[in-house]
Amino acid sequence: MKLSKLAGALMAAGLALVVGFSATASFAQNSDEDRPVPKKEQKAPKAGAVAAPTVTPLEMAATVIASSGVTCEASNARLIVSAAIDNIPSHMYEVACKTSPGFVVVINASDNAARDFYGCVQLAKAKETQKDAPSCTLAENLPVQKWMSPVMQKYVAGCDVDRFRMVGSGGEGDHMFDRIEVGCTNGGSGLLDYPRFLSKASVEFSPCLAYESTTSSSKCTLTTHAQMLDYMKPMAAQADAKCQATDVRYVAVNGEGTATYYEYGCATPPGFIVLINNNDQSLNRVIPCSGALALGGCKLSDAGLVAADANGQMTAVLKAAGMPCTVSDFDVKGSAGKRDYVEFKCPEQPFGLIGFVPQAGSEAPTDVYDCFMDQTARQLCTYVTPETLMKHLDKLIKVAEPTKNCDVKEVRYIGESSDNPNALLAELACVNKRGYIIEVAPNRQSLQYTRPCAIARSNKDEMQCEIAGNGTYSSAD
Repeated sequence: MKLSKLAGALMAAGLALVVGFSATASFAQNSDEDRPVPKKEQKAPKAGAVAAPTVTPLEMAATVIASSGVTCEASNARLIVSAAIDNIPSHMYEVACKTSPGFVVVINASDNAARDFYGCVQLAKAKETQKDAPSCTLAENLPVQKWMSPVMQKYVAGCDVDRFRMVGSGGEGDHMFDRIEVGCTNGGSGLLDYPRFLSKASVEFSPCLAYESTTSSSKCTLTTHAQMLDYMKPMAAQADAKCQATDVRYVAVNGEGTATYYEYGCATPPGFIVLINNNDQSLNRVIPCSGALALGGCKLSDAGLVAADANGQMTAVLKAAGMPCTVSDFDVKGSAGKRDYVEFKCPEQPFGLIGFVPQAGSEAPTDVYDCFMDQTARQLCTYVTPETLMKHLDKLIKVAEPTKNCDVKEVRYIGESSDNPNALLAELACVNKRGYIIEVAPNRQSLQYTRPCAIARSNKDEMQCEIAGNGTYSSAD
């Protein structure tokens, strides 16, 4: 039912919409409004009129809540009017809830079944354009955003909501929700997606910072960026006492959906990224810009300064792990747990370097290896190409088997030797159809083992050649 239609129906009946009780209500307008008037004081209703219920508003509210399934623990209620609405004998009540939104409900007089629900916030919005629309007047429902504060405090510590804006609605079917922009007295802010009455949608929250770049109606208008920064400054100081925060931006929600990343710019750069737990807004960890490439990198600090600082920090991490590498560039390929999978470029490692390094604040171990070993699994090296690696193996096989005229055309990387750490096992295919199983020394300067495919096959070795046609040279050893 549209609010305008509801208001029109009541006005046509000559009944007040908002204040007081209907002319036929059997309740005294005193401080004890929930006390029913004794039956002997009741007057017979006029023909066609709707008799007021004989139970208290709170009792009726409990009945409606139980039968409809609406989420509410009623703290107060009042009868607004009893009248024919849409030609159906009806009662209209306002209900206040202890921890959820208050509402106005229209019920059938015949069986007390709830027919329509209107949230107090929704009615307040409608009142802006429909002056005759019903509204909430119970003290427990005023101001109409009162219920938002305990909800928001789950997402914004210490939030006392002092302003809100109805953005719109979303969802479909029985998962409809209203989107509300909310501002707090302490500068906190966000968008609250709250389920409509009888909706199965869940409560969702997004910080206003997450919508700063949008041009949609979800862009916050009640809280300025300066206010958002002021609210976020204490977290910056907790993360780094030396940082005088000059800017902040939303980065992303973590994969588990349990925490949110924010970047800070500092008066003395570079800045950093923090991960804040969503459940209690506590600091989870601090990520220097050098370790933030998997998150898209820092945007609020000078790129050149960040890169130089990052290269230096990565060099130090590798040195601590016993791996000489003066990093001139690096590329974060991904993350697993609290480690990043990173490729490095440095003069000390001609065959590249790639592997896992701990994220900032993590005590996880560093585990890196050259691009030969990377070819056995992830194959993510780009600074050193597979062609470069194959050319080096071509040189080594020519030294190990100088009379076999092997020009390597294909390589199958098998893995690390089980009895020789960091030694590489691989299969080589030659243009002349010779083929070999080889073991490359850990320093990659020689082959410690070569086994022709034909011999491996005739001896039924555990490790066999698998490249199609490999080792079919007619005079193979």
